[in-house]
Amino acid sequence: MAEKLILIGFDGGNPPFVERFSREGRLPYLSRLIRQGVYSESLPVLPCDTPTNWCTLATGAWPGTHGVTSFHVHLPGEPLNRPHPSTRSYWSKAEFLWDAAERAGKKTVAIMWPLSFPPTCKTGIFVDGTGPSDPQWRIARPALYTTKPKPAPCRGRRSWLGGELPVKLVRAQGWVNAPPSHSPPLETVVELTGTAMMIWTERGWEILEEAVTPERVNRLITHHILILDSEGKGYDRVIITREKDGSRPIASLRAHDWSDWIYEALEKRATPDFREMPSGIFQGYFRYKLTELSPDSAAFTLYRTDIFMASGWAFPEGVVEELIANVGPYIEGLEVATFAILHGDWETCLESIDMQVDWLVRAAKYLKRRYDPDLLFVQIHTQDTVNHYLSQLIDESNPGYDPEAASLAWERFARTYEDVDNLVGGLVDGCSDDETLVAVVSDHGAIPIWKAAWVGVPLMKAGLLTYRTDPETGRTSVDWSRTEAYPWRTYIFVNLKGRDPDGIVDPADYETVRERVLRAIYEMRDPETGICPVALAIRREDAEVLGQWGERVGDVLYYLRPGYSDADFDRDSVCELSLEEISRLQEVGPLRGGGGQALHHQFLPTAESGDMSNRAVLIMSGPGVKQGYRRRTPIWQVDVAPTVCYALGLQAPAQCDGKAVCDFFEG
Repeated sequence: MAEKLILIGFDGGNPPFVERFSREGRLPYLSRLIRQGVYSESLPVLPCDTPTNWCTLATGAWPGTHGVTSFHVHLPGEPLNRPHPSTRSYWSKAEFLWDAAERAGKKTVAIMWPLSFPPTCKTGIFVDGTGPSDPQWRIARPALYTTKPKPAPCRGRRSWLGGELPVKLVRAQGWVNAPPSHSPPLETVVELTGTAMMIWTERGWEILEEAVTPERVNRLITHHILILDSEGKGYDRVIITREKDGSRPIASLRAHDWSDWIYEALEKRATPDFREMPSGIFQGYFRYKLTELSPDSAAFTLYRTDIFMASGWAFPEGVVEELIANVGPYIEGLEVATFAILHGDWETCLESIDMQVDWLVRAAKYLKRRYDPDLLFVQIHTQDTVNHYLSQLIDESNPGYDPEAASLAWERFARTYEDVDNLVGGLVDGCSDDETLVAVVSDHGAIPIWKAAWVGVPLMKAGLLTYRTDPETGRTSVDWSRTEAYPWRTYIFVNLKGRDPDGIVDPADYETVRERVLRAIYEMRDPETGICPVALAIRREDAEVLGQWGERVGDVLYYLRPGYSDADFDRDSVCELSLEEISRLQEVGPLRGGGGQALHHQFLPTAESGDMSNRAVLIMSGPGVKQGYRRRTPIWQVDVAPTVCYALGLQAPAQCDGKAVCDFFEG
């Protein structure tokens, strides 16, 4: 029986990729675990997304039990278009593994495990745990200050991903103690939080008034950038300062250099969606990278990471300061680097992943030495991000398939799996012993997408869903007085009288409306192929076999065939359209650009396409575990927690629905 546990999660880990890169010899640590233990595919619970499945992996409960039904949950009695972000522990109605361990007198350390914050047990140590790119301790998202800005990558998501701000380089004026430069030194100014653009006027640098509200102007912090020709071969160096004093730089960079960590006191504004969101002035930290500087200065690009709070992101109090002092600053989601990917800067993306893996390993080793936990949870989000942006390139059914582009994409995929392998190796070598059970899991895979297929279109054609122009705001909104069914991320809710605030459907007509909904969406057709893009549509009560039940689940559930997506049409993006634009929507058409190149939440767990699968990965090795055992059939994600508890001799979490997979063990 194992005495300790290391559970490593990598979001978006795809079984075929693990198999491929293991055969190629690129994953030595994962391959060793597979040889010494068991390997199995696992089926994600529905919807196949991040919060739902990381919650299931930590509770052993179906979504119907734990209630985390995707990135947002709808609560009964509230407007149908008012979801709540679900990436907090209090949205789970089921007990977590660390709670069960605490009852048995065991201590947990959890690092970056989604839904582990706020902590639900008193003796554990929790580092972050809010989910990917969460705003909890984020003062500002990444920014790119550049002389050659690109068009917005996708509608409606630009502000979520980060800010790109155009800059202008002008002849430097008013500097003291400036280093020598063979060419006239140039300068620019950047607004630190990336919310405003600086422009040059005859009065000097000023904030573009349209970019920020007047009351915030006095609270913005700027940095001065001096561009130098240090060797007489063209511009090759920048120094960054708080004032125009070259003797007091906070960074001195050449192309491709990263700065050290920079600290500033900055304003953070609260977000009403989260109960614990801090607001006020906080110490934050970040790094710059000079990603590009041409000798003629025409091309200048300065990347800034997220600005992260230097407080609050670990429990109990004092652990943040302890980790910063002994390991270094931490940024949740540093490994995601989406903004760098959008601009084709894979160098910065991969370097960010390397930095995050290094921090996670060193933090785990430090906490292991300092606190000697019995259970260690560590999660990283790299694979999911890369899936979203590279998957179409490796799909040979892609009409524009390019073998050269595919080869480069495969190499980048492999590189990110090598990072996960290094994470596994660092944690196993640095934190385990002969009595430790090591398990590596992913939450879901991914499927390439090609066409938009939004169920709202057939619902509108059937007279079940209606939009209007709001006379007060001029914006498009749902006309609840004429809407009988409302779609939201694999769910369709009947606008039921007596249950929903704007309900118009009489309970006596409930079944009739659901039948009309099912008929409408099953009659959808791809005009090019004649295929219905809906793989499965089902009534709520019939979905219990899929782990879906309870008051947070829709009245009708639907899942799409591989290749189709409705991520372009969420509750916000549809309302960005005019009524005329909505009227021109087709049931199946081209993607508008907001959905990425691969998705997972809207597909069934068994969905496959080309070299990609929506299934997840389970690798386990340790005391009592069979060696070299490959399971023929997948397990369900609900089975992971009780299997781990069985190996540790622990009672499973209180609301656990799964069962221990006994064929993983000797005897």
